[in-house]
Amino acid sequence: MNKYNKYLITLFYLSLTIFNSNASEINLEFERSAIEEHCEAVFENFENKLLENNWEILTSNNHTTDYLHLDNNNQVTVRKILRGDKINGIRYIFHDGIQNPKLMVNVDKKCIVKLSRLLIKNEKGTINSIANLSKDLKSVTDQEYFNPPLPESKPFIGTKVAIVDTGVNYTLEFINSNLSRINNKTLSGYDFEDDDSLPFDIDISRSLFFPFHHGTAVTSIILREAPLSEIVAYRFPRSDMCKFKLLINHIASNKIKIVNLSMGSKNEKDWMCFKNAAYQHKNILFFVSAGNDGINIDDKGVYPASFDLENILVITSSDIFGNLARESNFGKNSVDFLIPGEQIPVIDHRGVRTKASGSSYAVPRVVAMAVRYLSNNPNASVSDIKNILISRAVKNNKFVKYGWIPDPLDDYLFD
Repeated sequence: MNKYNKYLITLFYLSLTIFNSNASEINLEFERSAIEEHCEAVFENFENKLLENNWEILTSNNHTTDYLHLDNNNQVTVRKILRGDKINGIRYIFHDGIQNPKLMVNVDKKCIVKLSRLLIKNEKGTINSIANLSKDLKSVTDQEYFNPPLPESKPFIGTKVAIVDTGVNYTLEFINSNLSRINNKTLSGYDFEDDDSLPFDIDISRSLFFPFHHGTAVTSIILREAPLSEIVAYRFPRSDMCKFKLLINHIASNKIKIVNLSMGSKNEKDWMCFKNAAYQHKNILFFVSAGNDGINIDDKGVYPASFDLENILVITSSDIFGNLARESNFGKNSVDFLIPGEQIPVIDHRGVRTKASGSSYAVPRVVAMAVRYLSNNPNASVSDIKNILISRAVKNNKFVKYGWIPDPLDDYLFD
């Protein structure tokens, strides 16, 4: 039996353990009956009669209402999905108690379940996975794991590059084989959001039921264009951005010169701890995305891209002809390079080949260039890396400081 098959068997038994340990959460009799009762009332125009059946309205605005069931004190959030002026469906979010989401169900105008996602939690209340359910809400069809086990592998030795993002799907073979490790079982990177050593690609800040994934796709570009990259994966500390000081110190301890940071926001305060830590580590070069708001960030700041730091390079996206891509940010003072970043082939967190566009995906193309240069010139300084990239740019571009790099795969001047 090979190592991959052993891993799949381990994951299968883990899923059974999680499912069985949360058997009480899979009992959805109340939820099924509540949907049937409410949905019928909505489409037959006697919704107010629900208040006679142990329901109480907590809040109501626009097309969303929060109900409390008086028998079990559980909250149900109901959002009507409209097409024009008509109700086309309903989204239900059931809670354990108040404001503790548990189950999301979408039904159509015939009250037929179209989509349902259940949060599977452990004894501490931490989410282990999201389960997709059958239409009758009685069985699990598949699960999306938050922190699956790390497959063992020999440490990869190459040119180290830090990926600071939503994490990576380290269960995918093409990612796992290039991960930097302390040993066969432990990664060199870290998850500064969950405070553990499993920086899995997931971000629930936008939605618990539909997590955002980003880091795997970004990393796939680097690995395709710089196969010698030794990936040191970090999950960024969204809930406490001042942990960036610890994160950057960790990068420094790993002796990493190149950091891919395909992210940012308009809130300067969120990034001040990053700025201070980056300033203290001038031997680390941060490659940062300019953002995708279609604005001049010389006038309206986006951070960390708008910080005036010597060890930051800011990248925005162009089409293949060197034109600024639609919605990509720019700035003659704040943005350094224009890089082809539209319809770039990526492998997403599911392992599916697709395409992506935007400054986030232009950044790893420049990072891959830097990795290839550093692989041939391991003693190169941050200044050396910057200068070789600047020398490759076509000057006199009105949108950025240094210009456009037409073909990031060309290694001209890199030897």
